[in-house]
Amino acid sequence: MGPGRRWPGKALWSRVSRWWEAVKKSRKWQQKAWDVIVIGSGPGGSVAAKVCAGAGLETLFLEKKRLPRDKVCTGMVMGPWAKNLIKEHFGDIPAEVLGDPGHYTGVTLHMGTENVAEVVIPIPVAWRKNLDYWMSRNAVQAGALCVDGARATAITHHKGGYEVEITRENTQKERLSARCVIGADGAFSMVRKFIRPDLRVRYRPAYRECYREELSIPKYRFHWFFPFVSPSPRFDVNYKEGFFLIEGGSIRGIKDKIKEILRGFGFSPDARPVWRDGCVIADLYDGLLKGSFLPAKENVVLVGDAGGMLLPFTQEGIGSALKSGVLAAESVIEAIRGGGMAEERYLKKVRPVITVLKGLRALYVRMGDIAKEGPGALSQAMGEYIEKTVSENFDEL
Repeated sequence: MGPGRRWPGKALWSRVSRWWEAVKKSRKWQQKAWDVIVIGSGPGGSVAAKVCAGAGLETLFLEKKRLPRDKVCTGMVMGPWAKNLIKEHFGDIPAEVLGDPGHYTGVTLHMGTENVAEVVIPIPVAWRKNLDYWMSRNAVQAGALCVDGARATAITHHKGGYEVEITRENTQKERLSARCVIGADGAFSMVRKFIRPDLRVRYRPAYRECYREELSIPKYRFHWFFPFVSPSPRFDVNYKEGFFLIEGGSIRGIKDKIKEILRGFGFSPDARPVWRDGCVIADLYDGLLKGSFLPAKENVVLVGDAGGMLLPFTQEGIGSALKSGVLAAESVIEAIRGGGMAEERYLKKVRPVITVLKGLRALYVRMGDIAKEGPGALSQAMGEYIEKTVSENFDEL
């Protein structure tokens, strides 16, 4: 057939190919036995699944929602730690994954109504819906099988490994067998409840409101507001693809103050959000940093939010999720190939990460005292703290 002519059966062949791929996927799903099951398809789960699959392990990773799915998050890839891990394991973030403006030029801190500080550092930004989906597709290309709409509801221990109970949409419960389990299932982690059913977890809310308003505020920067010249409460404003978003843990309690501040930038008092949503953050710092909470037990390990590995204050979790995901995968691979448990290996590998979190937490705790010295002192200290958080290179960990 000549160039540019379309084969009449191409559409039919495409449907047949998709059907055959579905059949093969169904058959592999029926295998029901895996080297490792990764629960959660965010950055930590995706990189763990990719590394495990790339090492030749039979790898399944599950996502309770249908993909692509959104997540309440700024979507900022902050600092060399996150950027370098993405580059190493996934490559350059495609332009179509990044959300306009693509990159922020840095962070602006607004202390009260007069004091402003700037942190200059390029920060890639995306909707988490797109960023996470791109990472999960990379894991699939590496050989992992991703099943979405599959909620892990229980884990039981049995000789030789673990049984993971799965509830899929409109189906009965299924049980899968795995030698190891990696929990990357967020703040309400079911995997964490399995290894520490006695653990009491405190949760903090995070809210987001999305508007179509135009503000006289630089759109290429991420803005943090500290209305009472104190580390908390605070809120942030950021632009993404024609929207501006107000985010923070306390925005409901200070909504009048937020409107008052943003009115100075042209925010209409009658503005109504296009949508609102929210999530929770698991406050696991105390136990994690003191050693009373360990993010692993035998051949089950926790990464990212599930293991309490968020950077203090900024609540940046992409870099720490990626780092802990890689370390979890390495620990599982070593346990399967060399025998023994992943727990000891993982806790040793993740210790430097916890040391970093401990140092950043100590710095942040000091901000309360610094705030007593006035907005200038707090602005400078907070600027230095954020710059350290987003610019320090933890690649040697």
